[in-house]
Amino acid sequence: MAWFDEVSGLGVTGEQAQKAWRTPMGFASPLWFAFGAAASAGVAYWWMTRWTKTVNVEALAGLVEAPLASLVEPEPVAVVEPVAEVAPEPVLAVAPEPIVVEAAPVVAAPAPEKAKPVKAVKAAPPAPDDLTRMNGIGPKLSESLAARGVTRFAHIAAWTADDLAEIDKALSLKGRAVREAWVAQAKRFAHAS
Repeated sequence: MAWFDEVSGLGVTGEQAQKAWRTPMGFASPLWFAFGAAASAGVAYWWMTRWTKTVNVEALAGLVEAPLASLVEPEPVAVVEPVAEVAPEPVLAVAPEPIVVEAAPVVAAPAPEKAKPVKAVKAAPPAPDDLTRMNGIGPKLSESLAARGVTRFAHIAAWTADDLAEIDKALSLKGRAVREAWVAQAKRFAHAS
């Protein structure tokens, strides 16, 4: 006796139908074992990557921030303006009388050279810190911060809650700076250098 399959147009015999019903289905299906193995491998991978990810202890502990007075701010450098060139006054040299019995000729000292004006020396700006050392700041974010004038750990360490909110909104950080405690990290790096 053959059954007719309307979709494929093929006939199925009774023996084939019984064999199909005898193949393991449900809980005992080999597909469930393959799915279970894949799910277990996914869970194991997730846990392994979670445990190897760096954790910012300051953010988790919610430590109180150190007072801002402890930060060392660089002192402004005074700019020295060039001094106008002043002509030196002629120096008259008087030679002491020689003690020699013979008369020696008197030799005048050579005239001093003109003094060169002092040029203003500008202090070179300090080299920017490597902000990518902080957890959560990559090269692109470091460039974005540098474009806003933030190039040193001391700049980030001096941020207030309003500054954090402004930077968060401007760079679309979605709370990353607070979550990863950038201010606490920056204070630690600023004091270390």
